[in-house]
Amino acid sequence: MGDRPVIVFDPPDPLWFCVKTKPRLERAARLSIEHDVGMEVFCPMLRFERARRSGRVRVTEAMFPGYVFARFAYASHHRHIAACRGVSHILKFGGLPSVVPEAVVEELRLSVVGADTIEIPAAIEPGEEVKLLKGPFSGIQALVTQVLPAQTRVKVLLELLGMEREVEVDASDVLPLIPHPLARTP
Repeated sequence: MGDRPVIVFDPPDPLWFCVKTKPRLERAARLSIEHDVGMEVFCPMLRFERARRSGRVRVTEAMFPGYVFARFAYASHHRHIAACRGVSHILKFGGLPSVVPEAVVEELRLSVVGADTIEIPAAIEPGEEVKLLKGPFSGIQALVTQVLPAQTRVKVLLELLGMEREVEVDASDVLPLIPHPLARTP
């Protein structure tokens, strides 16, 4: 009476599955699945600039942190995939593996160029908040009031000693205040 029914999932063709990775090990999981098991993996990445104490730094992060998409025949490869370096488990809902429609993966692939990476430019626009990275105002947040010709310099509005002042700085010395390229505010 207490026996639970066994769910059998055995589609004949390889399908795309969502694979949960260990924290920050998306690349390791992708490489392990590709090289150790020989399966196709899609792990879209974002490359963008971020402000650090040392200045402007280019970073590359997973578009979907903690997840990769892998295409394989579930019945014959799920144990191999789950044992790969960097893999936590294959995502399941209601006891069944989460199949990702082929159209979803293809649409995502259209948005990436080259090696599965989307380049997010750090364009500076008037009205945008930025962080000054160099000079006497390093670390201060300011508002861009004007982008000057050839976009090599910008004017920013600073609050100094209780007064607002417009200062001209080199565009390479400021970085837009963006927490993550996919973060959106309503």
